[in-house]
Amino acid sequence: MITIFNRAELFVDVNQEAAAKVWSTLDANGIEYEMNTKQNVSAFRKNIHYAQGMTSTMSSAPGSYYGDNVKYVYKIYVKKSDLERAKELCSL
Repeated sequence: MITIFNRAELFVDVNQEAAAKVWSTLDANGIEYEMNTKQNVSAFRKNIHYAQGMTSTMSSAPGSYYGDNVKYVYKIYVKKSDLERAKELCSL
């Protein structure tokens, strides 16, 4: 079981394909991992800009400030004891 006390960060990136390659490699080699996915923009900021878009377009259709700028950040953690082996297998 991976906990906050025994984990080490193996991978951080916004590229979904790279993250998929890492977690599939870990799965194939039986290394336990935990993945967290977060947006690079907070919900509060999105709501602020959403509201600003509605007032700036002067219509019921919301304007979008972010467009394609919202990205997901993928973080993959493994046990500290598995970190070196995981780095080797994933070529990190």
